[in-house]
Amino acid sequence: MTSRKRRNVKHAPQPHAAVTRAEVSGASFLMRHDSGIGFQAIIFLMAFAIIFSRRPDAVLNAQFYAEDGMVWYPEAYRLGIHSFLIPVAGYLHALIRTVALFALLFPFSLAPLVMNLCAILVQILPVNLFLSSRFSQIPLKLRLLGSFVYLVAPNCWEIHANITNVQWHLVLLACLVLLALPTDGIGWRIFDRTVLVLTSFSSPIAVLLVPVAAALWWKRRQKWAAFSFVALVPGALVEVLVALLSHTRSSDPIGATFYRLVSILGRQVFFSALFGFTAQYWFVPGGPFFIDVIATLVGLAVVLYALRYAPFELKVFILFSFAVLTLGLARPLAGAPNHPQWAWLCIPGRGNRYYFLPMLGFLASLLWMATPATPPRGLRYFAVALLLLLPVGIYREWSHPPFDDYHFQQYAEQFEHAPAGTKIAIPINPGMTMEITKQ
Repeated sequence: MTSRKRRNVKHAPQPHAAVTRAEVSGASFLMRHDSGIGFQAIIFLMAFAIIFSRRPDAVLNAQFYAEDGMVWYPEAYRLGIHSFLIPVAGYLHALIRTVALFALLFPFSLAPLVMNLCAILVQILPVNLFLSSRFSQIPLKLRLLGSFVYLVAPNCWEIHANITNVQWHLVLLACLVLLALPTDGIGWRIFDRTVLVLTSFSSPIAVLLVPVAAALWWKRRQKWAAFSFVALVPGALVEVLVALLSHTRSSDPIGATFYRLVSILGRQVFFSALFGFTAQYWFVPGGPFFIDVIATLVGLAVVLYALRYAPFELKVFILFSFAVLTLGLARPLAGAPNHPQWAWLCIPGRGNRYYFLPMLGFLASLLWMATPATPPRGLRYFAVALLLLLPVGIYREWSHPPFDDYHFQQYAEQFEHAPAGTKIAIPINPGMTMEITKQ
């Protein structure tokens, strides 16, 4: 009887093995599906269409914006490759400097368009990477939903389709490179190293990517993870030295208070991630404070739950995203020095580049909590209920206001026909003046 039972057990169906085979089969299908060039091309075009629809004038009536015209293009035009050595706001900007030099290959009238298109390219790349086979451990439907949320998220107008704020999308791309599954493909290896090295010389946030790479190296124990760590270190060290020695970042009063911190977290990060910053105007100016408190408590509860129970990679991303916010709040540049910087950050729509990554961390936590495999059921319903509020913010802030039309093409024609030595002042958004001397 005992031996017969053993034989029966031996030949009985193995449910866990069956699940494993199904999972492997599904993962293989996703890897084949996601790796196709056609699939990735369609995703790229769809993402481009979404970005274009949110502010068409970025392509149809491209103009310089802020440092695009104040710093990046004029210094590339005047100094060439030497512009790479000039720190701005306390750090180097390798990617932006590269794009500005690339724009010099085109007529001056096309320079803003070229720079905007490069910014859009970097904005889309995280989507293509996330929907590739290197994230096949996540169901494709969930990745598609997450990618859509990333592309249409409210409270992101400041970093949309402009090269001045492209570092925030570049840093996200670099973080995804670290979190992605390893690959033996030579093309992917070149892509990974290029992104990591370029990011490390383009933003001080790369300093925070170093512990992320170290944690993943420790967790995975893979040579590929070690190479990623090594790729980040030189640039991060250079950015630290530049920040300490250059003294190019203004030290405006911060004005940090608990009240302002709760307003920044509650309204600017958690509330605006679902409703958008324009929804803050539903309330009387400056209050009521209890909304900030409730939003902060709910948002932190979601994030802390994900940090306790979510997969390791999601925990790393959440910690990284809020570390970026902490770094930004330590020395923000959100407005004129006549007011404390944290006071500026409490104004709806102000400095939303600082909230971009923590908003994604919050939304990623909600998406994970809403999946069927996440217990308990009550929390899953709660996450779904919060996500059902997101369409309000998406609808209200799908279209970003177009830039003021300063008729750039007229100034471009004047510049192109001007004799050498002519200095031209060009009005640019937001209310600035670009000065460039014809060579």
